[in-house]
Amino acid sequence: MDLTEGVGESSSPPRSFGSFNSYDVRNDVFNRLVESGHEQAISNPDFRDFLDSHFNRLPASYGLDVNMDRVEDVLLHHKLLALAKDPERRPVYHIRFLENLCTKADAIDDKQYINSLSPQSFDDGDSEKVVPSHKRSRDHPVDFEPCFKLEDLNLDVRKNSQCDDDIHLTENFTKRQEIVHIPTHEVIFSTTDRPKLLSQLSALLSDIGLNIREAHVFSTTDGYSLSVFVVDGWPVEDTDGLNKAMEKAVARSK
Repeated sequence: MDLTEGVGESSSPPRSFGSFNSYDVRNDVFNRLVESGHEQAISNPDFRDFLDSHFNRLPASYGLDVNMDRVEDVLLHHKLLALAKDPERRPVYHIRFLENLCTKADAIDDKQYINSLSPQSFDDGDSEKVVPSHKRSRDHPVDFEPCFKLEDLNLDVRKNSQCDDDIHLTENFTKRQEIVHIPTHEVIFSTTDRPKLLSQLSALLSDIGLNIREAHVFSTTDGYSLSVFVVDGWPVEDTDGLNKAMEKAVARSK
């Protein structure tokens, strides 16, 4: 598909995109596309006008949201808006995997921690200090009572007990701090702009079991919308299954 298709077709007069502190995001987008060797940016003399037309259809907040590490997204957004002009294809959507977010899952109760810890916090590997919740204090360091203060234990028993307890603690701590990877995906919709569209799209995503982490919704000057969602809840990185689920959800919503 020719990315310049539809340029200048807006039914409303162009709106000045403006600049942000003398910085015009369109210049940066254009320059980065040229530097990356994008074919149309290099060979099409009207490409800069094409970019201007795209940005002029959208509010200034759109320019603030452009990811400069993925300037090709601007071309993807234009393509989706162009496809949304076909009533038979609305809503147009595009899905892609973004990244795996890492979180820690508690596998055991904090109360299972025993009191044979050395007077130090634990390093969980990402420079974040972790201590049992029942020993935490925001303003004070954590002090642990060492085993040798227990007068009813002899030296040999203390040594063996502390060694065993430390092993038990390390195993429990590792289990408690299991790393869980949560795949996140980006879902972009384009369709005609209308009241309650955001709530309808949110319900559509919820119908598939997706949780919305971010939502960016833009209306064009000629009556279309561009909605960008960052979601989790789909258990795998692969998007084939998610695309099929979206297709069924869209069919149900119609």
